Amino acid sequence: MFAVAIFGSFLLYLVIGAAVGRKVKDKSDYYVAGRAAPTFLVAGTLVASFLSTVSFMGELGFSYDGYPVVMLLLTAFNISGYVLGVMLFGRYLRRSSALTVPEYFGKRFNSPGLQALAGVMVVVGIGLYLVAVTQGLVLVVGQLVDLPSWVILVIVWASYTIFTFLSGSQGVLVNDTIMFVVFTVAAILGMGWIIGASGGPVTAMQKMAELTSKPDGIAWHGLTGPDNYIGTPAQAVIYAVTFGIVWCTVVAVSPWQSSRFLMAKNEHVAIRSALFATAALAVTYLFLTFGGFSINLFNDGIDPSEIAFIWAGQNVLPSLLGVIAVTGIVAAGLSSAASFLSLIGFSAANDVMPYLTGRRVRTPEFAAATVSSRPSAGSPASSGTNTGVATAAGGPADDTGDSADDDKRGLQIARWTMVVAGLVVLTITWVAPPAVLTIGYFAATLFAASWGPIAFWSVRSTKLSARAAAVGMIAGFVVVAFFESLSEFAGLELPDLLNPTILGFVASIGGTLLGNIGTQPSKLGNQFREKLMEIPLEDRDPQKYRRTRVWVIGTVVVLFLCGAAMLLLYAIPYASTLS
Repeated sequence: MFAVAIFGSFLLYLVIGAAVGRKVKDKSDYYVAGRAAPTFLVAGTLVASFLSTVSFMGELGFSYDGYPVVMLLLTAFNISGYVLGVMLFGRYLRRSSALTVPEYFGKRFNSPGLQALAGVMVVVGIGLYLVAVTQGLVLVVGQLVDLPSWVILVIVWASYTIFTFLSGSQGVLVNDTIMFVVFTVAAILGMGWIIGASGGPVTAMQKMAELTSKPDGIAWHGLTGPDNYIGTPAQAVIYAVTFGIVWCTVVAVSPWQSSRFLMAKNEHVAIRSALFATAALAVTYLFLTFGGFSINLFNDGIDPSEIAFIWAGQNVLPSLLGVIAVTGIVAAGLSSAASFLSLIGFSAANDVMPYLTGRRVRTPEFAAATVSSRPSAGSPASSGTNTGVATAAGGPADDTGDSADDDKRGLQIARWTMVVAGLVVLTITWVAPPAVLTIGYFAATLFAASWGPIAFWSVRSTKLSARAAAVGMIAGFVVVAFFESLSEFAGLELPDLLNPTILGFVASIGGTLLGNIGTQPSKLGNQFREKLMEIPLEDRDPQKYRRTRVWVIGTVVVLFLCGAAMLLLYAIPYASTLS
């Protein structure tokens, strides 16, 4: 039954890809879904590209091991990155009309070289993350299907590669939203059933507090002591806060999150989708963390802990719910894998290859091209009204500069580049030992350190040069990669406040300041930034502001209810066991 459900989801995946792929006409469709996506689709892809096997296996396993509240505290910080990200970076990114985030950096600093550098970082960093997600998918399917691991790997890889090749961002958008519904239902119903089977929220919490095999597992600091992952309660707080801030930055600027705003129909859709994602993840993680630890009440010896949810789906949940739960994990992995592969292919084709081959898709003056000149469906520009801004050269605004033939050629290049990138990922996954959470966290934090300072700086400052941005990106990337490698392979132990990501963040800021010495910012780049500061006409509608205000209030209400649930269903029952 599990095998039928899983391979059925693979087949559905390919059918969606083939159907949506027929509607892809140009690079705008393929890269950014025609910039016409509504709130629910953008929110669905935001959550789906965030939740993957890293969440349903690695982070749920971390909760199972005895750190549900630590994980929840970390999550409280990282989901704040959605609102901070869209307000401080994402909405300006959307106004740039770039096809990729590296293209935004290239436009902002009028530097094709910087665009190529950022593109290489996307290929390497997200490539590693895709390896982690693929490993997780193979592990999930391998628990349920009696096939050699290499066969499962090829099937999984072929599924998301063919899908992404056919449909691009349009397919990812639709499929991510479907998968978002599936795995959210799986998380809430699956974990809810486990807690209910343990006697209900209050009784389950009391039982978890009395669990002798993992004492203090449900405490705010989790398991502590020299033999555990976290040594002291103070270290638990430092871990949650530092990694929470790091992941807040990842959510705010990482290409697999911020690029989703490029697909939004308008700026209000981008903001509403960020609010939706914040509320959805707050609710989902309440179930994943406490539900993950409650699996200990049925089996406290699952090894490795990454398969705790799978074990529960097979041994605790009713058959139908178990199938939904496991299918939800697979759905989370497949949706993230497709998103990551698409970003790798897009950056390789749009940002890196043109620079390496000397063929510029954009003219040298591309930084002064129209901001938001690709109108969304139904905007005045889409009906023939000229809302563009002339380029610095004085000609008509044109943010592509491509002929129809070039556009088709670029579409073909993007697709086949994606296949090549996929083959590289397949090879690395084949030979690399499984380490879902470790590789996933390592890859994600590369972007927090290397892109975080530059992304926010690029919006707020007029004094940065392209060289400063490049040095800052390289410094952050290299420092994180160097110290993470030493920690993982050479046994280097750093103090909690000096983890590699914090060091990389500081290195990025220092590198940017040093790189800016003796240089001048690009005039075209700053002209481009000035245009980013202008709110598009279509987003000045008072009715849109009123609707967005309703979304803000709704999100606040959901977060308040989550806080109330923590008080009534966790804090009070747990405190009663201590008295």
